[in-house]
Amino acid sequence: MNWLAVGGWRLAVVASITAFLLSSCASTRPVGQPIAPLTSTTVAETTKQLRERRLNFRGVRSLMRVRATTNGKTQSFRAQLAVHDAQRMELIAYTPVGTTAMTMRANGNSITTDPDVPPASFDFLRAAGLTPAETGMLLLGIPPRDDVWVEIAPGGIAAATAGAIAVRFEPPSFPAKSVVITRGDDRIEIEHLEVVSE
Repeated sequence: MNWLAVGGWRLAVVASITAFLLSSCASTRPVGQPIAPLTSTTVAETTKQLRERRLNFRGVRSLMRVRATTNGKTQSFRAQLAVHDAQRMELIAYTPVGTTAMTMRANGNSITTDPDVPPASFDFLRAAGLTPAETGMLLLGIPPRDDVWVEIAPGGIAAATAGAIAVRFEPPSFPAKSVVITRGDDRIEIEHLEVVSE
């Protein structure tokens, strides 16, 4: 048996697997132009600039690190949030090696997933009293509607309440950096790693 040939074959297999994993990880990065932060230094100017961003909203993607605690169980994963407008959005959850674990799509209040997951998995979206896409806009740091209570600070939203969820932004900024959503004992922590326009 030619051990050199066997070793070369093994090396080729390892190289192929490594290339696949690296390309899978790279595919999780959102494609688009980075979003410029607000230039405001006052609450009034921040409020004005956030309204302008909402009025001119043409879609935003964010690569996120998510830590979700529901029913006493915690899961951590990377995900990509794509909010196309106030009605349409999708959320892609990734495995540790960067492949797609689950895709959720929402159009209005209709939510579909691939693979199927229990409807209760997205209760926090429904609890907000907004469309899932509007909730996505809020998590990106844009007040989706005028009837959503928000506390504005220079540079972005500091806190918001929508229906049964409370949202805290640390620090207040747009695009959002770190977001904590609570609903009763459930808690979702989001770190926006890259935010780009579609």
